[in-house]
Amino acid sequence: MNDKNKPKLSVIVPVFNADIELFSTCLNSIFASTLKDMEVIVVDDGSTIDYTEIIRTYPNFRFLKIENSGTLHARLYGLSVSSGEYVYFMDADDSISFDYLEAMLTKAQSTNADIVLNDWAFWTHNSKYVCTLDSTINSNFDTHDDALTKFFSSSGAEHSYYVMWNKIFRRELLLKVKDELEKLNLGKMVYAEDVLTSFFAFSLAKTIANTHCGYYFYRLHDSQQVYVDSREKFINQIDSLSQVFSIFEKYLKEIGRFDDFSANLIEWKTLLCSNQLSVARHSHFNDLREHILTAYGFNSAPRKRKNADRPYSKHKLLPKNIDEVEEFLSNLYNLNTDEKIYCKARPYLIARLNKMNQYLDKSFVLSRKRKYSTIIPPREIYPIKLKILHNNFVYKIGTFLFPKGSKIRKLLKSKF
Repeated sequence: MNDKNKPKLSVIVPVFNADIELFSTCLNSIFASTLKDMEVIVVDDGSTIDYTEIIRTYPNFRFLKIENSGTLHARLYGLSVSSGEYVYFMDADDSISFDYLEAMLTKAQSTNADIVLNDWAFWTHNSKYVCTLDSTINSNFDTHDDALTKFFSSSGAEHSYYVMWNKIFRRELLLKVKDELEKLNLGKMVYAEDVLTSFFAFSLAKTIANTHCGYYFYRLHDSQQVYVDSREKFINQIDSLSQVFSIFEKYLKEIGRFDDFSANLIEWKTLLCSNQLSVARHSHFNDLREHILTAYGFNSAPRKRKNADRPYSKHKLLPKNIDEVEEFLSNLYNLNTDEKIYCKARPYLIARLNKMNQYLDKSFVLSRKRKYSTIIPPREIYPIKLKILHNNFVYKIGTFLFPKGSKIRKLLKSKF
């Protein structure tokens, strides 16, 4: 392909038996993106669900089917057939804001970064919320000379550094990562593969940056790979993470950086071991206690540091009518005008509009003077039960009394 015809971004979506409605929402959010200079590659990892109707809906997307080999290999296959300067990986059951991709690409081009991170939010069955204490969400970094230090900075406490779906990567960087992963001769890997891929990407990256424009909506539902609903899946999670840490340690020793991050690795293992012991206790897998301790190299249950889960203990509830708000913002984005606009909106929406101006270079100018054209966005709706449930004090008390995996916590979630 001629370089002039190559897209700026390749979006790769691995899918394996994803719910049709969720999968359709995912692809529609990509289709609605403001970024048009991109290719979309969907890699069906041997699904038994028939996606024929969805394929017909998006004729410009490439749909490729391979034998079931796990998420990691599906992503790498998509990478091998991609042609964009940058690459973005998205999960088939999630969705993105309309401005998400263009903002990251714009940032990458302006900073020449190898990796660009963006904001994200949880999406439960009845609410959406963002972890405001996550450092990638509440801070800015344009470039970073030592990306690996950034990767280990939170010692496992912030998902932003370890997942694939909130970042775009320079394709040349990912091809080097692919070489490193293929040296490991990994088998079918469906859990912690994103942590491993991100590790190699950060270890090889020269510059990283972040931006704040739109959200990746990460759906929480019972059919997720991270959801512990069987003994077999739980053991797979433990063993996969144990394998990942072994790879971390071996590679860090090879490049002479083990001493730099050994303390972070111990703290990260402590956090995961403690959390998984809690899950085992509340999911009636107490017989796996020794297996968990052995996997992380502990003789007894370690105590994680105070506030280790702090990035996820404070939540800012996003509007329940977020789809309506996104549609309003999208329409405003497509409004071709250089006139000043008075926006009658609450701070959350004003912040989003300012970010659109900052990162997407739109021509409209927001004004606080009423004499200019007035636009009135949808009101943000906060049902009273969600206000109560997501109140910071109530959340802290609830997580203290009812740990993750407990039956009472599951019951409360189902009620709210």
